[in-house]
Amino acid sequence: MPMHILNVVTVFLVVTVVGVEFSVSAFVNPAAWRLEAEAQLKMLSRFALVMGRVMPVWYPVCTLLLFVQTWLRWHEAGRDLLLAADAIWVLTSVISLFVLVPLNTRIAQGAPNWQRIHRIWDGRHRVRIAALAIAAILMLDVLVR
Repeated sequence: MPMHILNVVTVFLVVTVVGVEFSVSAFVNPAAWRLEAEAQLKMLSRFALVMGRVMPVWYPVCTLLLFVQTWLRWHEAGRDLLLAADAIWVLTSVISLFVLVPLNTRIAQGAPNWQRIHRIWDGRHRVRIAALAIAAILMLDVLVR
């Protein structure tokens, strides 16, 4: 029973991160782009504050859970898939810290070219979504067997 609970918590947290990231690209940004520039910047700045508080906790918790799942299944057939999921998740998290977070900070601070930066951020964010989704699918393949 404890393993089942760990699986459910891991799946829930990892999949919801992917879902939130997807919803930013699919729903939040398109809604923001329909606003006038001043309102758009205000919305993006406030959204960045909220996400800036949540994501620094959410990503490491997911990373830890993925590592625990890999450790617990070290001698099972799905280990390689979990190692790949771990690697993708960690690499994506690190790249986010050094590539996406600085861009998002510049947008939130209202840099003179914030709209151009936001378009760049959104394109790179879509790559992050794809990578996280691949990691989640690899993890799910092992956990739902």
